[in-house]
Amino acid sequence: MAGSASSRLTIKPSPQQGPRPQLQLSTKVRPGGQRPLSEVELDEDEVLIDGFDATLAGEVVRITAVLERTCVYVDRGGDRRLARKEELLVEANKLPIRRRGPA
Repeated sequence: MAGSASSRLTIKPSPQQGPRPQLQLSTKVRPGGQRPLSEVELDEDEVLIDGFDATLAGEVVRITAVLERTCVYVDRGGDRRLARKEELLVEANKLPIRRRGPA
Protein backbone atom coordinates (compact mmCIF):
# COMPACT_ATOMS: atom_id res chain seq x y z
CA MET A 1 0.00 0.00 0.00
CA ALA A 2 1.55 3.27 -1.13
CA GLY A 3 2.24 5.83 1.58
CA SER A 4 2.04 3.36 4.45
CA ALA A 5 4.18 3.92 7.55
CA SER A 6 6.43 1.00 6.65
CA SER A 7 7.53 2.64 3.37
CA ARG A 8 8.82 5.85 4.98
CA LEU A 9 12.49 6.71 4.73
CA THR A 10 14.44 6.79 7.97
CA ILE A 11 17.59 8.90 8.17
CA LYS A 12 20.07 7.84 10.81
CA PRO A 13 22.86 10.11 12.08
CA SER A 14 26.35 9.15 10.97
CA PRO A 15 28.81 7.91 13.60
CA GLN A 16 31.10 10.50 15.18
CA GLN A 17 34.34 10.81 13.18
CA GLY A 18 36.31 12.77 15.77
CA PRO A 19 37.46 16.39 15.60
CA ARG A 20 38.61 17.91 12.33
CA PRO A 21 42.29 18.76 12.06
CA GLN A 22 43.03 22.28 13.20
CA LEU A 23 44.19 24.72 10.49
CA GLN A 24 46.73 27.45 11.24
CA LEU A 25 47.67 30.42 9.08
CA SER A 26 50.76 29.66 6.98
CA THR A 27 53.82 31.74 7.88
CA LYS A 28 55.70 30.97 4.66
CA VAL A 29 56.71 34.15 2.83
CA ARG A 30 55.57 34.20 -0.79
CA PRO A 31 56.60 36.85 -3.33
CA GLY A 32 54.02 39.43 -4.38
CA GLY A 33 52.92 40.13 -7.94
CA GLN A 34 50.39 38.39 -10.12
CA ARG A 35 51.17 34.86 -11.28
CA PRO A 36 49.12 31.87 -12.47
CA LEU A 37 47.61 29.91 -9.61
CA SER A 38 49.27 26.79 -11.04
CA GLU A 39 52.69 28.31 -10.21
CA VAL A 40 51.91 28.89 -6.51
CA GLU A 41 53.74 26.14 -4.65
CA LEU A 42 52.26 24.74 -1.46
CA ASP A 43 54.15 22.70 1.12
CA GLU A 44 52.89 19.20 1.85
CA ASP A 45 51.13 20.36 5.02
CA GLU A 46 49.53 23.46 3.44
CA VAL A 47 45.98 23.83 2.13
CA LEU A 48 44.59 26.58 -0.11
CA ILE A 49 41.27 27.68 1.36
CA ASP A 50 38.54 28.64 -1.12
CA GLY A 51 36.87 32.04 -1.08
CA PHE A 52 39.35 34.38 -2.79
CA ASP A 53 39.51 36.58 -5.87
CA ALA A 54 41.47 35.82 -9.04
CA THR A 55 41.72 37.41 -12.47
CA LEU A 56 40.45 35.39 -15.44
CA ALA A 57 40.86 36.89 -18.92
CA GLY A 58 41.06 40.39 -17.43
CA GLU A 59 37.95 39.96 -15.24
CA VAL A 60 38.03 39.53 -11.45
CA VAL A 61 36.16 36.38 -10.39
CA ARG A 62 35.44 34.83 -6.97
CA ILE A 63 36.93 31.34 -6.45
CA THR A 64 34.52 29.15 -4.48
CA ALA A 65 36.29 25.77 -4.68
CA VAL A 66 39.83 24.63 -5.36
CA LEU A 67 40.32 21.28 -7.07
CA GLU A 68 43.48 19.49 -8.23
CA ARG A 69 43.96 21.24 -11.60
CA THR A 70 40.92 23.49 -11.78
CA CYS A 71 38.88 25.89 -9.66
CA VAL A 72 35.18 26.68 -9.48
CA TYR A 73 34.35 30.36 -9.85
CA VAL A 74 31.17 32.43 -10.00
CA ASP A 75 30.65 34.39 -13.22
CA ARG A 76 28.85 37.75 -13.55
CA GLY A 77 25.52 36.01 -14.03
CA GLY A 78 25.93 34.05 -10.80
CA ASP A 79 26.61 30.74 -12.55
CA ARG A 80 29.36 28.43 -11.35
CA ARG A 81 32.02 27.60 -13.93
CA LEU A 82 35.37 25.82 -14.09
CA ALA A 83 38.71 27.40 -14.98
CA ARG A 84 42.14 25.81 -15.19
CA LYS A 85 44.60 27.00 -12.54
CA GLU A 86 47.03 28.24 -15.20
CA GLU A 87 44.32 30.63 -16.50
CA LEU A 88 43.74 32.23 -13.07
CA LEU A 89 46.07 35.06 -12.02
CA VAL A 90 46.48 35.60 -8.28
CA GLU A 91 48.62 37.53 -5.80
CA ALA A 92 50.44 34.62 -4.12
CA ASN A 93 51.22 36.62 -0.97
CA LYS A 94 47.50 37.36 -0.43
CA LEU A 95 46.07 33.85 -0.83
CA PRO A 96 44.25 32.24 2.12
CA ILE A 97 46.73 29.43 2.75
CA ARG A 98 46.49 27.44 5.96
CA ARG A 99 48.84 24.93 7.53
CA ARG A 100 47.42 21.70 8.96
CA GLY A 101 48.05 21.57 12.69
CA PRO A 102 48.72 18.45 14.74
CA ALA A 103 45.72 16.12 14.77
